[in-house]
Order: sequence, then structure tokens, then C-alpha cells
Amino acid sequence: MREVGIYFDQEADKLARSWLDKYRIPIKVLSDDRQDAYRQVMEMSTEPQDIDLVKPISRMENTAAREHGKETPLPTYKDHLLCGNDGAFPAIMNEWERKVLATESARKGFAAWYRNPNCASQESLGISYQDAEAVKIVRPDFIFFSTAATGKVAADIVDPHGPQFADALPKLKGLAKYAETHPGVYRRIEAVALVGGTYKALDLTSAKVQAAVENAGDAAKLYADHLAVDYE
Repeated sequence: MREVGIYFDQEADKLARSWLDKYRIPIKVLSDDRQDAYRQVMEMSTEPQDIDLVKPISRMENTAAREHGKETPLPTYKDHLLCGNDGAFPAIMNEWERKVLATESARKGFAAWYRNPNCASQESLGISYQDAEAVKIVRPDFIFFSTAATGKVAADIVDPHGPQFADALPKLKGLAKYAETHPGVYRRIEAVALVGGTYKALDLTSAKVQAAVENAGDAAKLYADHLAVDYE
């Protein structure tokens, strides 16, 4: 009987996915509430599914840090997609994140940036990856928006992450696979790390880099390889 249940679950999953694919465009023009009902169906799948991000409308952010009973205002940054009336977005960032934001903000055509929420929500880009026997989710730190030479808006994913962490290679593999299976969705998908005093980047939209990541056994060696370029 267990095999029968598994069979029906698999067939129901296939049918739901085929309907969702078939009616993908009509679903997009529905109200947010109606679209949310279909997102809930997709989230019931036994396998990770592509789910469109919900356009963020509002967001609560801390504006100060409290320590020893004293409040200290958080640093603020400009040009975030969501901001206060003063045009500023409060955030705590480490050195790597500040480097990425400064570098991307200085690029020609830069328009805005989005701090991808590090939590499960419809406004957060989550990319699945395999870690041992478990399927987990990596949420890249940043999405940057620029006006391309064609006049269209281009989106770039840039994720600074230390190669010394145990999850570094599985996350790289997940990002590389996402870049491979979603060509043209993002202009750039880059992983950034500080190596030997120099910031290096892996262009995960490159087929050569994707192959290297897939066959790699150590994340740090990827950033030391000739396929990694100076991030500037």
C-alpha cells in the first residue's frame, strides 16, 4: 500500500506541475491574493520548484542596535528598492558586503539594489542546493539592478561568502546549477570571496566555471584557480 501512495503522490505532483506550467502566464496577471493560492500549491511539491518572487511593497527594518541599554543608529545606505522617507535603508553589513555594494553601485548604469531577506518569504530569492542527503536553500545576499545599453533593466546576483565554511562548496554548486538552468534570467550571477588580500569572483554564468564547480572538491581552490577573476 505504501507504494500505491507514493505512486499517486508522484502522479499528482506531475499533473499539478503540468497545469501550473500551462497556465503560468494567466496566473501572473491575477491579483496578489489569487497568485498566492497557486504559490502555496507549488510549495507543496516534494521537489524544489521555481516560484516567482513577490514584488516587495513594504518591509520592517531595525533602525538602531541596542546594547547595554543604549541604542546606536544603524548605518544607512542609498538606492535600495525599499527605503524610508529620507531615501535611506538601514543595514548591518560586514566588510565583504560593503565592498560588494560599493563596487556594484559604482558600475555604469547602476539603478538600485535589493538586500535579499535571509528568511523564508515570498519576497526572498531562495535557490536549492544539495548538502549530503538534505536539500537546503541558499539566499544570495544581493540583487542589483542596472539599465543596460539596450535601455532594458538588467538584474545581477552577487553573493559574498567565505570559502572556508563547510557549506561553501554545496552552495556554489547550487548557484552554478541555478545559473545553468536559468540562462538569460539574470545578466550576472557571481560568487565573491576575499582570497590572499584580493577580492575574487566566480562568474557562475560561464559554462567553464559551472563545470569546474560541479567537479570541485574544495571551494577555496576554485577561487585560487585561473577561472576566478579579480572582483572590481
